[in-house]
Amino acid sequence: MSRLGIVAALPGEARPLTGRRVDPGGRWRSASGVDLQLAGIGPRRAATAAEALLAAGATALASWGSAGALVPDLTAGALLLPRTVVAADGEVLTVDAAWHRRLLECLATHVPVATGLLVEVRAVVASPADKVSLRRRTGAVAVDMESVAIARCACQAGVPFVAVRAVVDGANTAVPGVALAALDGLGRLRPLRLAAGLLRAPRAWPALGELRRSFRHCQATLARVAALAGTDLLAP
Repeated sequence: MSRLGIVAALPGEARPLTGRRVDPGGRWRSASGVDLQLAGIGPRRAATAAEALLAAGATALASWGSAGALVPDLTAGALLLPRTVVAADGEVLTVDAAWHRRLLECLATHVPVATGLLVEVRAVVASPADKVSLRRRTGAVAVDMESVAIARCACQAGVPFVAVRAVVDGANTAVPGVALAALDGLGRLRPLRLAAGLLRAPRAWPALGELRRSFRHCQATLARVAALAGTDLLAP
């Protein structure tokens, strides 16, 4: 039986699985021994978190959290179980086929699931035009910043890997710059930064409100996955 290690970037991504707050950079363990590590934003932090979980005894790794959509039919809350993740440098990594199949069989009758390509980005793709351009270049349906780094760690360690992601921003959604500027590297919201940004750009209020609603849809989908698949995510 495996010991699952899950990497999530943000506290708000972890909560649907843990049912409680996990401090930024902190770790949570379930009653069954599943470890979730909050990494913060970006591939370097994700790799550090994955390596720490492996050092603590993890024998399978999962990337868990949110993603940005590149295709119009994936709206806020859409579930992604990619079969393949592609690095910014073009490296292609595949998820564990048997594990992916179990998750898909468990979830697909309850939640619509997309299995298309997930591509790594080094910064948030904020504008619809940039999302269209990235889709044309890569053929990907969605993006995130952490899954490739976790997949690489799993590959190097010879352990199974899957990615479970829910969409926050759709292909036609522009991510407001004030939201990005208000987060630090660990995913903590800095209220003073947000307030200063909104003073400079008050027209960002509606987009910020829409992003908050979209994130709630993302969290609801992740909570549904946790309820159906359990905190161990049907790991081998």
